[in-house]
Amino acid sequence: MMGKIKIVGYSLSPRHGNTEIMVKEALSSAEKNPEVEIEFISLKGKNIKGCLNCRACIKKGKCVLKDDWEEVFKPLIDPVPAGVIIGAPVYFFNLNSQARAFMERTTSLLKGNFFAESPVKPPDWSKTVGGGMAVGYDRNGGQEHAISTILHWLLVTGFITVGGGSRGYLGAPGWQMGGAALDSVKDDEEIGLYSARYLGKRVAETALMING
Repeated sequence: MMGKIKIVGYSLSPRHGNTEIMVKEALSSAEKNPEVEIEFISLKGKNIKGCLNCRACIKKGKCVLKDDWEEVFKPLIDPVPAGVIIGAPVYFFNLNSQARAFMERTTSLLKGNFFAESPVKPPDWSKTVGGGMAVGYDRNGGQEHAISTILHWLLVTGFITVGGGSRGYLGAPGWQMGGAALDSVKDDEEIGLYSARYLGKRVAETALMING
């Protein structure tokens, strides 16, 4: 293997807060491996529209909606990283709408799998390892549902997925511990921050094993 592998971390929250803390905690854990470099991306302040199923991308080879999606998604395709960690806040027991829109728009890159007239080849994420995390107000406030949605997206788009490890979680579930502050998750050391670090370490180790 030449050089370091890259792991990209996404906070799909509309704020700089608890989700971002969790993602950065995972990235810091991954970066402890000297063969890993990291990149963090926040959707704070970004305009991400939901897919309209207009099908224009079949002929254009790209999404025709004008917003920030192409910019924020670029680190996943140019070049394809060895790992990705995706975090989202829990709204109504699942992902927030911005996170869902971010994922839906990937369909514009995958049309070559289904339509011969598509002018572009879909990205190859078959050697990219992904993990998911979510932060909720309550301990059982929908984190597992949100993480499951992230993992389903990773599987559908061809990523390799890893779970949260030794404590039986799908990914890394953060809890605001009943607090409303933007850094409340820092008090969730036993499960939230622990599982974030574990997930980052696992993504890094698996990515190195696959890409080494």
